[in-house]
Amino acid sequence: MEIALIDSHLSALPLRTAKKRVKRIFEIDLLRGILILLMVVDHIAYDIGILAPSLFAMSGAPQALQDLSTWCYNYWFEAWRINLRYGVIALFFILSGISTYLSRNSLKRGMLILGFGAIISSFSYLASMILETDMFIFFGIISCLGLAMIIYSCFRQFIIITTGSKIIWRYVSLYLALLFIGVGYWMRIEAATRDIDAQNWWLLVNGRLTSMIPSHRVVNGVFTPIRYGFGTKVDIILGRLWFGVDWAGLFPYLGYAFLGGFLGELLYSKKKSLLLYKSSPVATGVEKALRPLTFIGSKTIYIYLLHQFVLALLTFIVFLIFGVPLK
Repeated sequence: MEIALIDSHLSALPLRTAKKRVKRIFEIDLLRGILILLMVVDHIAYDIGILAPSLFAMSGAPQALQDLSTWCYNYWFEAWRINLRYGVIALFFILSGISTYLSRNSLKRGMLILGFGAIISSFSYLASMILETDMFIFFGIISCLGLAMIIYSCFRQFIIITTGSKIIWRYVSLYLALLFIGVGYWMRIEAATRDIDAQNWWLLVNGRLTSMIPSHRVVNGVFTPIRYGFGTKVDIILGRLWFGVDWAGLFPYLGYAFLGGFLGELLYSKKKSLLLYKSSPVATGVEKALRPLTFIGSKTIYIYLLHQFVLALLTFIVFLIFGVPLK
């Protein structure tokens, strides 16, 4: 039965309307999609080459699975992969800084991501205790990203409110980006446990000159996590000490987030794509062809939060299907 609105005043009621859809920026989603796929490949190699051998007796695995696990293990420790990984992380923070500038509520988003980081840390602690293997995460990439977004948002609001100028903030953000990046690498040099020379200077890129502190010890056959004091935890967060399987000290990555914010202010003041700024058959074709990657890029945070759990579970199932016994 159809009911007509006879009273004209009813048309003025504050009915709920659909939220205006935010226009995505093509190249940012594309880059994020590529980066998250590289990260997924990295974690597949970790699960097969490092995590699975820590849980399963590999001598009971089929030869093909042993060979695959060995290849993944060797790949994980290749110098080029290690440097590429940290280059990917730096670019990920730059893109996140751009997105923070474009976001309508970056402070709330940063707090949400920081909360997810705390959940991941809690889950990794429980998994480490249950499986008795090192899966500890105290201050990982997600936690670092959330805190960086919060700090960036607070600085941005403070400078703009006190100066009344977004132009001033733009160059303040660049100054802070260079300062924080410089402080990060200075901290790595200051905390280095070996001499830096022409052969190993590139270890600064991935933090491998910084000492990695142990996450656990085995006491009388009992797997026991090591509890560190407040000062040590601060050093881990700042980036002076390496802890856990997923570590990202605030410095220098806070600087990369600020650099992304600066680039966002500089390049995306109109909040439009720089590549697909004109509507044309070619642009439409490119956008359609790359839509799978841009779709992945638009869901980066959800994929990042869930993919490792799914991959680890699938790896566990595959090894059980092939009859590999647990240790």
